[in-house]
Amino acid sequence: VGTKKIKKKTPADEEGGEEKTITEEEPIYESTYPITATGMGCIDTPVAELCYRQFVVSSFTDQSPNAARYEASKATFGGILGLTAEKMEEIGSNIGGMVYDNYITQAMSTKSALDQQDMMFLANMQGKLGISAEKGEEMLLDTQKKIISEEASALFDSGAATPEKVKEFREKCNSMGMDLETDVGLTKSRLVNMFSMEITPGIDSGEITMDSADILAEIQESLGLTEEEGEEVVAGLITERANGILADIVGCMLRGMDAVAVESMEKLVQYAAFVDGDLGLTVEESNANKAFNLFESKDWTGVDTEVVEKQKSLLKTAFGMSA
Repeated sequence: VGTKKIKKKTPADEEGGEEKTITEEEPIYESTYPITATGMGCIDTPVAELCYRQFVVSSFTDQSPNAARYEASKATFGGILGLTAEKMEEIGSNIGGMVYDNYITQAMSTKSALDQQDMMFLANMQGKLGISAEKGEEMLLDTQKKIISEEASALFDSGAATPEKVKEFREKCNSMGMDLETDVGLTKSRLVNMFSMEITPGIDSGEITMDSADILAEIQESLGLTEEEGEEVVAGLITERANGILADIVGCMLRGMDAVAVESMEKLVQYAAFVDGDLGLTVEESNANKAFNLFESKDWTGVDTEVVEKQKSLLKTAFGMSA
């Protein structure tokens, strides 16, 4: 059916000389079966496919010395039945799909990714089932997508999602090279919720600040969100927190708990830094003045002057006070 080029080494012409490598063309042979079971009408195509499927399964499951002989005879048997090479690979792929699914599901129930031993097993299955390398890679990816999608449903539909579990799931998908939207099937709103859930503890604790922009960018990008979508989530989260803190500040001042009110203002300034002070708050002028005076008169010992002025400016902007 054609030729292929191969490289051969030839002995040196003289003693002590170097071997030479030459390129030769060799013919490629293809087996043909002028007389087949389906061609003679002995069996129809569906029966031929069933016979071939059973032969492949037997060669796959047989542990006797005949297993290798069965495996080597698959193409010959399929040709005698009257099946094309494409149909034989399709049948092998269908069987392989079930094998891959069962094996990978079991393997990934105990670890986050397949190891070298797993890949060697799957490569061996490709040979036994007559599956091409490209088809095997496609089946592997399809099975992994199915498993991860089921894991996503179990995580989010059960209400068991926590910031730690969301981060673990995101990193697992990233390590497998899976896109959370196109491969796993998560909606954009789900991805936005994941981003919000993962960053909230860090923002509340002060672990994530304006100086941690790289952390936010890494999470946002790995979730497939745009910079604008990430900024919108952060702004919404900050605004929601700010309104609650403002209520705490006013309540503490009314009860004479000035020290607690100052602590809340420190938290408010921390949030305000994300949006240049524009928290969208509505504050009565008297409350704003009283609160700012408390904040201004707090102990600033050891704090850099530039930082002090920056924090005061942010609080003024947050309260809607003139600079």
